[in-house]
Amino acid sequence: MAERSLFPEWQKQNEPTRYPFADVAKLVNAEGRVLVEGTFLDAALYPIGASAGLYLSSVVVTHTDVTITLSSPAGVAAIGDFKLVSPPDVIDLFDSYGRPAGVLVSESRRLGLFQAWGVGTHEFLADETEFAATCVFPTPEIGVRGIRLETGELFTGDVWLVGDDGIVLRMERLEIPVSGTNEIRRVNAIRVDVVGDPLFRRRLCEPRSLFSTPTFVTAIRFVSLTDDFTCGPDASGNLRFVANNYLAADSVLRISTTTDSIVVGAVGSQI
Repeated sequence: MAERSLFPEWQKQNEPTRYPFADVAKLVNAEGRVLVEGTFLDAALYPIGASAGLYLSSVVVTHTDVTITLSSPAGVAAIGDFKLVSPPDVIDLFDSYGRPAGVLVSESRRLGLFQAWGVGTHEFLADETEFAATCVFPTPEIGVRGIRLETGELFTGDVWLVGDDGIVLRMERLEIPVSGTNEIRRVNAIRVDVVGDPLFRRRLCEPRSLFSTPTFVTAIRFVSLTDDFTCGPDASGNLRFVANNYLAADSVLRISTTTDSIVVGAVGSQI
């Protein structure tokens, strides 16, 4: 998406002022490094979880890049960088997890100031580079915004929670009483049920003798001298063996079961 500047006359009006820094900001550090008024024309800062008192805490200049760090009393809040010899008009800021945290608006020619600072780390205190309150949009850390992996990386965006190894997940609507009031708060919640995995031994794989995969009968084929047909299971997956009197009222056919087999036999007296 192409970047464009809105209300340039407003930026022109604030150019000779300390904005986007606070009116009381000194804009000079103990080393004598000065952030000239008009170096930045505007700012929109919204690092997640940052407390009040956001300020520019350091500028690191190398032979090729410039890195700008914003901090709050709680610690580092956002970082942005750009090429020293070809600075942009807008510096994108990101927090430590790579989430967008704001922008600093300037012009390429104005950011050429940092070429004169020399290679090194130039630090500032809160009273020297605090940003104006109108530039900061509080974004409290409410709710789940991502999942931190074992590697420490934060995974954001669309996240699918999948139950495995006997874990069943489902969403439920809960009603939670609000403390000190008669109100009821309705929230969505994820219910976790540990039902167990009936095939847990199969998952172990080793040793192979630990689990033998059962072989089930899926169809039975009947063959006669003149014909044959195959009988499959019903809608429930069952195959039923039933002795009836369809062809003989006094059938001697008998069907019984044992613990591990089906027995087909005949009864009657021997002639």
